[in-house]
Amino acid sequence: MLYHLQNIKKESAALRQGDKLKDRYEIQRILGAGGSSNVYLAYDKVQKKNRAVKEIRKSQGAGEEIHKIIMRQETELIMRLNYPYFPSVEEVVEEEEALYIVMEYLEGETLEQVLKRSGPQSQADVVRWARDMCLVLGYLHNCRPPVIYRDMKPGNIMLQPGGNLRLIDFGAVFTGDGDTPNLGTRGYAAPEQLAGEQADARTDIYGLGVTMYHLLTGQEPGQVRDGAFQIRRCSRRLSRKLDRIVRRCTCPNPDQRYPSCEDLRKDLENFANRKKL
Repeated sequence: MLYHLQNIKKESAALRQGDKLKDRYEIQRILGAGGSSNVYLAYDKVQKKNRAVKEIRKSQGAGEEIHKIIMRQETELIMRLNYPYFPSVEEVVEEEEALYIVMEYLEGETLEQVLKRSGPQSQADVVRWARDMCLVLGYLHNCRPPVIYRDMKPGNIMLQPGGNLRLIDFGAVFTGDGDTPNLGTRGYAAPEQLAGEQADARTDIYGLGVTMYHLLTGQEPGQVRDGAFQIRRCSRRLSRKLDRIVRRCTCPNPDQRYPSCEDLRKDLENFANRKKL
């Protein structure tokens, strides 16, 4: 069974403008709200800089155990990750009703916001972004134990003013714990996620392929006929080779997808290099 992150019940936001966390982080405003958390902009009075504060409310009722697992895995993972594509963590603060992850504040907008603002993106941009995400996902997959992200989508990729990408929101990761619920977002989740089967690197490759499709075409993944993510159905101007890459990423059978992000990245690099000739 796939648990959509937005279907996990939580209490309403606890922090308001002017509230202080640990008498150090002053809440400025809410930046966003998801199914398992809220994110606030806060001012760090000690280091005199802005911070992002992720609030994970402690759930009550039927979803409590699932929520506890999400809280544990996300906080443990984000504290040990050390990679330029992830936001750095200042500290974790636990209080009676919620847990707060104080992180680096990232300027920019998500690729979902870019898509809504300006429509389908150029092949060159999407290929460049996908190559970067291959490096990010490859880093996670090569951790010991491997980390499977499981929620690749435009809304979880932050584009910074200088053009750098950062991957955000680790609430759906799988780190080898068999009791971890199968989380993800419908439309982007691979068939094995929907079936409740164990995820691996190819699961993230599927999500990245769907993300590429969405960015190239502007079409919502849930509206795709018969699950065939063919970018040339939407525009004949799009490359046949890139169409083959996206279709291989999103094959329903994991064995027919790219076996690793490195293999996918090589094909994307070959495509980019050929376009420059």
